[in-house]
Amino acid sequence: MLHRLLAMLLVATPVAAETITATRLVVADHAAPRVLLTDETGSTLLRIETAEPARLAEGIHPGQVALREPRLGRVTLLETGLRLEGHGDHGDLHIAEPARLPLELRGPRPSHIVASDGRLAAYFDGDGSATVIAAEPGTPQLRISARHPHHGVAFPFEAPQGLRVAITEAPANGERPNGISIRDERGVELARHETCPRLHGEGRTGHWIGFGCADGVLLLDVRGGEVRHLANPPGSGERMVRNLIGGEDWGLLLGDFGPDAMVVIDPGEGSMRVVSLPARRLHFALDPRRADTGYAILEDGMLLSFSTLDGSIRARVQATGRYSLEGGAAVARPRLSASGGMVAVSDPAAGRVVLHDAETLAVRRVVETGGAPFDIRLVSLSGERH
Repeated sequence: MLHRLLAMLLVATPVAAETITATRLVVADHAAPRVLLTDETGSTLLRIETAEPARLAEGIHPGQVALREPRLGRVTLLETGLRLEGHGDHGDLHIAEPARLPLELRGPRPSHIVASDGRLAAYFDGDGSATVIAAEPGTPQLRISARHPHHGVAFPFEAPQGLRVAITEAPANGERPNGISIRDERGVELARHETCPRLHGEGRTGHWIGFGCADGVLLLDVRGGEVRHLANPPGSGERMVRNLIGGEDWGLLLGDFGPDAMVVIDPGEGSMRVVSLPARRLHFALDPRRADTGYAILEDGMLLSFSTLDGSIRARVQATGRYSLEGGAAVARPRLSASGGMVAVSDPAAGRVVLHDAETLAVRRVVETGGAPFDIRLVSLSGERH
């Protein structure tokens, strides 16, 4: 009788789920046609040979990375093996073998790749077209085109009326874009806003999408299509926002602002605050899930963390040697990626990627990659394992 009661209790009592964090590091070489995927210990999980040196972007879901091969005209997707399945009050973390998916998006000179609301858009500079795909299998692809080919971007989002895509528009072939048009799920133009000269850089926080302009930031409210223009602070001169990263836990956008400053944008308040840096910047990063802290690496190899709330410097450490800002894209320079309480720094001259603690910037792991590691994506997901 006692044994039967114990058996019934064991069956009736649910096994407590364990909350764990798993991390993957994706590294693209600056010159060699290869992409490396490792775990948090630096152990290689997957090595991919590409047709040319690839560049990396966020995939459709947080555990996925997009690979861009510009000269070949191809965009593919890499599953890091991490996926979070939401269940309302918690998420289940699934860990599998990493793999490059067979799906290919083709077009001349792919450039900006944007993931938003379960969709991914790849923009092709060569013909001004963009392909939009969804996470759900079997969902038809959407192909749209700007009026003139240019270096641009397409940003998909879910509006109350359904799928919408903001695509940049230029006044003539090859010129800088000066605004956006809004397209529906069939590619039909619904609205046009030509109030963003020299548009470059995009990011999203909450229901706001931001685009960098020569004279400020163009803000699009996805709920109703409202567009605002937020002017640069007085005395900004020639400085402009060219790259943006959006926060998820904080409603802010972090952008670059000239060679030695950052800007923090609060779309809700309509404010734009400048954060000065002690030297010229090589690259910057933000962990969208911990957006109260930004990161920048300077030309002297100093890695900084700073508050996006008040601009104060929180920590600094010598992460690499000095790198020249001259030479354009031909020179391999450090890149940053932040996720899961860590900041990854690529060091092409040393052939390694170093993982730093996000709070103290102390070194937590050195991943020896060889070659010239350049573009990196740090993917870290936390969830329950049953």
